[in-house]
Amino acid sequence: MMIQLRILAPVTVDYYAVPGASLRDPHGYARFWAEQQPAVDELLRALAPGPVAGQPWRPPSVVLEHTRATRSLNLYRTIDDHAIERTMHVLTGALYPEHLPGEFSGVTSDPQAGVIEISFRLYDHGLMLLEILTDVDPRPGEHTDGLANRLDELQARAVAMGERVAREVVAQYLDPLLRLLRTADRDDRILVPATPEDDPLTAEFGEPLWVTRSLILDPAEPGADAVTRHWIKDVVIADDVRSPADRLLDGDLEHLVRWLNYLFLDRTGVGGRMLPGDPFRDQWDALRYAQVFYGALDRIDSRLSKILADSAAAGSRWELEQLKGNLLGLSQRAELIIMERQDLSKYLKRAVRAEMDAILEFWDYESLLAQPVRFKIEVCDRRLAELAARRTTRSAMFTDLILLGIGVTSILGTALAVTEFGRSMTSDPGMAVYDLGRSSIMGWIAGQPADAILITSGMVSLLLVIMYLFFRRDRT
Repeated sequence: MMIQLRILAPVTVDYYAVPGASLRDPHGYARFWAEQQPAVDELLRALAPGPVAGQPWRPPSVVLEHTRATRSLNLYRTIDDHAIERTMHVLTGALYPEHLPGEFSGVTSDPQAGVIEISFRLYDHGLMLLEILTDVDPRPGEHTDGLANRLDELQARAVAMGERVAREVVAQYLDPLLRLLRTADRDDRILVPATPEDDPLTAEFGEPLWVTRSLILDPAEPGADAVTRHWIKDVVIADDVRSPADRLLDGDLEHLVRWLNYLFLDRTGVGGRMLPGDPFRDQWDALRYAQVFYGALDRIDSRLSKILADSAAAGSRWELEQLKGNLLGLSQRAELIIMERQDLSKYLKRAVRAEMDAILEFWDYESLLAQPVRFKIEVCDRRLAELAARRTTRSAMFTDLILLGIGVTSILGTALAVTEFGRSMTSDPGMAVYDLGRSSIMGWIAGQPADAILITSGMVSLLLVIMYLFFRRDRT
């Protein structure tokens, strides 16, 4: 029995889209991507290994998707297609095993030996979706225990292959491609790095968050029942009186996309290419969207937790300023992801949206991710307000110290100026004629020693300092 295995893995990469770039200047945004296609094609020719003698050569390809400016009118043109004009992913790459010789050269065992195609899609929020389609034969013999062991082994090998291929695709193809695009966008109008170069999170780039395994098989084939039951044995659906395997085999369900191990019953024999018009194309599109929203928000959630913890322990002003920028950027990115899902849902084909919502609901997306992220955004807002208040307090204290210094020096300067003026009045007959009063205050001041003037000024200044500290403590 030959069946197909389709692997899907979200991978963290060093790419963020500049928020709102396509909205501020849609024509400039589309023009940037259109202008990069020739350079991308040339780069791929340099990156791909040379053809192997005696084998047909299939060059790798990367298609930049955001090359047309979007419109805001007449989005609902058909009822059997997506109404959204531009895909969420910015590029689509297509590779074959010969383009990754480090992983596939000389391998004769499943699932590497049967790989048909490798593709990847890059999304705005530091996420790439890797997809691999391969032919496999899980049948070691007729014994059920042997089949179960073979399926478990196939699952383990699929996960390991997905992780290795993800690292190779990012290192050999995507990273050079992103460097090319950043060179073309020197002003950071379109794309920016996900983190600074010295950030420890750079070690995560190229690593998959998880690897899903989808079997596509004909239920009429011998042994399909046993494969179905073992492959989804760990899937539990709450409040369902019948097991998922029974519902699939009885014809109540055609596919099951719930948790890591997925199953598609291919009754028409079209296979797992998931091309337009194929029976499970809508479900696969929905699975892609669900993986993107869950994966992107999961990374934001983890980073928000870390930075909030760092902000609570930060002491220096430099650390606080750096954390403030990180908190603001991540909270805005989280809000963008949540808004994008809401916006996309308006324009998706109804079948795709219904399937995507069902998948995310089963994953408890709202309670496990969306609500905690919203809570952390509120915590970020409070923390940012605390940092702003602390900065305002520091500025106010600095201003108070400046005014205190001015007051202290003014007391001393005024005392000395009055003393000098009094002595000048009493000793200069030319100035005394203007003093028509009979008061002896100026004479008394003129007769005080300079030391007494300095001591008195110092005591008054000390009294002002004590009053300042008293009221400062009362205010804080």
